Amino acid sequence: MKNDNIYSDGTYIASNPSLHAEDSEFKMSYVAQLLEKVDWNRTRINILDIGGGAGILGKFVCEWFIKRGYTVSVHALDLSREMLEVQKKNNPYLEKISAGEITLLGEEFFDLILMIDVIEHIEDCHQFAADLNKYAHYIIYNIPIEINLMDVLRNIAMRNRHYQIQTESLGHIHFFSAKTATEFVDKHHKVVQKIFAGYAIYYLFSSYTNYVNQRKNLLRKIELVISAVIQKVIPFFAPYCIQGTLFFLARTK
Repeated sequence: MKNDNIYSDGTYIASNPSLHAEDSEFKMSYVAQLLEKVDWNRTRINILDIGGGAGILGKFVCEWFIKRGYTVSVHALDLSREMLEVQKKNNPYLEKISAGEITLLGEEFFDLILMIDVIEHIEDCHQFAADLNKYAHYIIYNIPIEINLMDVLRNIAMRNRHYQIQTESLGHIHFFSAKTATEFVDKHHKVVQKIFAGYAIYYLFSSYTNYVNQRKNLLRKIELVISAVIQKVIPFFAPYCIQGTLFFLARTK
């Protein structure tokens, strides 16, 4: 991963101090739907959480399995040791951490890899995805869909600064549409299921301070309301029109 300096030098965590923990329940509601699609025909589930942020979503995934009678073993991989320490505090099921590249995994193999909001940060994302096939049976991706009508219009209004700001503040170096995200996952794995999650309804009702402040901006509030209507009335077109993310359950090749 070439774009590692902002993670290892503390820049990312300084710009995103919550590590997006506030979105964990929202994301888990979709991850749970994908977990239900697999016949987990074993009693112990080995999980690899790559770039797991605050570690709370990883904890929720562990709890999902435990509630169904499984035992879990979790290994977290990240470029930032500081973020791994946050994950250790938030995910009591975490047994092992590795700070560095995926090659640190050696011969380890997992039932499930979590790639939640990660692939857009990785420079050689195609090689990374291909390498994941060596390490697991299933992968769950969450890929933000940032090439859509609303974001393109926002970029025009901001004089082509929107995507640059996403790179500077969030470390995104790849921007996906619904089409290119699906093609990406399908190129390297077998897509079992995908779900689009629009942000608008969640942002409109969330009590998180950042989203409350967004709603105070009239233009942003109008955009969110329009997006929520599109998501409810014409869900087929929503991934191409509004801000959101695609969750994928993929079987490795």
